[in-house]
Amino acid sequence: MKFHGREAAQIENGEIRVTVVAEGGHIAEMLHKKTGANPLWIPPWPSIEPSTYSEGAHPEYGRNSESKLLAGIMGHNLCLDLFGPPSAGEAAAGLSVHGEASVVRYGIETTAGVLRATADLPLAGLQFTRAITLLAQGTTVHIAETVENVGAFDRPIAWTQHVTLGPPFLQNGKTRFTLQPLKSRTFENPFGASSLQPATDFSWPQAPLENGGFADLSTYTQEKSSSKFTTHLLAGEKASFTALDPFSGIEFGYRWNSADFPWLGIWE
Repeated sequence: MKFHGREAAQIENGEIRVTVVAEGGHIAEMLHKKTGANPLWIPPWPSIEPSTYSEGAHPEYGRNSESKLLAGIMGHNLCLDLFGPPSAGEAAAGLSVHGEASVVRYGIETTAGVLRATADLPLAGLQFTRAITLLAQGTTVHIAETVENVGAFDRPIAWTQHVTLGPPFLQNGKTRFTLQPLKSRTFENPFGASSLQPATDFSWPQAPLENGGFADLSTYTQEKSSSKFTTHLLAGEKASFTALDPFSGIEFGYRWNSADFPWLGIWE
């Protein structure tokens, strides 16, 4: 089926619907049917298949290593096996921001309540599988991922879940967040349109402002433009965060093994 012009697949029960796009493998939608709320971000610009992007035909997405990603990103994006921008040499070899997993084509199979997406990452020498499972009833989505190294040697990799929430679920000065970090810290250097004091430890949710005072990170910013970035070491064997829309009453969040992903970053 098509989702915002993109080839996609869906699974659903009576309460929620999950949509995954084929190119990039992004979890684009987790629709709460009763309220019509999808907490995940849909870009305000037209979304195209990353394989169709070219600098000459699509200058609106830029002319750099981020362009192919921006052409097709939405919702929950997997960063593998790179987080952030590639080096100049890596970009020349064909890597884009956040790695191949964000732009390659996934093979998708659906059965009753299960969506399985698989992808080969030829430049990284990895194979990736994600299984998304819905029960016949309820609003819990189970996600399991496997990465296999098909190369001949062991090496470190980056494996990051890049989850973006968006409007109308996300509202300035309204949406509330909960998490339980052991410690929190602001970004090490001035970071775009950020009013935070750099390189400073703090106690959640009161992040120190550069000009004095604090920003309460438990409520989404009211600033017109903000790129505040903070990092949080999460407590307990199971880590989690939630976001609450006070108007619809919908609370959306993730829960995972903290040993797999000990840190959570928040970027406005």
